[in-house]
Amino acid sequence: MSISTDFARFLAGTAAVQFGEFTLKSNIKSNIFFNFGELFFGNELIQLGNYFADYIVENSLDYVDVIFGPAYKGINICIATSIALYQKHNISIPFAYNRKDRKKHAEGGQFVGYDLSSAAHILLVDDVITDCGTKYEVVETLSNVSGATVDAIIVGVDREEQAPSGELSRQKFVRETGIDLLSLTSKSEVLNYR
Repeated sequence: MSISTDFARFLAGTAAVQFGEFTLKSNIKSNIFFNFGELFFGNELIQLGNYFADYIVENSLDYVDVIFGPAYKGINICIATSIALYQKHNISIPFAYNRKDRKKHAEGGQFVGYDLSSAAHILLVDDVITDCGTKYEVVETLSNVSGATVDAIIVGVDREEQAPSGELSRQKFVRETGIDLLSLTSKSEVLNYR
């Protein structure tokens, strides 16, 4: 079974897939919401990390210097993935994530974890892509970190939304940024198991 199919089946069996009336961050109305914040049990986080780690290895992205998870949903993903890469594949890649608000006391700063100024290659992991708005914001934030480039982005679910031009949002993002945007599974595949 492929990672995409297996991950879709796993996700569909969790509280992360919710049905109702939702307005997404992109202002798109939807009857389905993917809330990775509902994956908070240890067994779910272990599985989540394993899926992302396997996908990274399968796609030869294990050369990166750091795995970055944007606040908030990406934080658990980057930590779980870093652990799974080491436990399952004996690959040690540190993680980092951002704060929504820059900390002005103690150690201060906007980032937690690995020093991004020491990284040349960043792999960004996150929960979902809709219109890719958050991905553009994070890439811009990371571009201000000296010498660091985002080599690829891996998300759990591609909602398969279209840009106003009719092009898939994911395709538009790749065309405009040149950054690979990959997904473990898609909304339509998850719905096969609900």
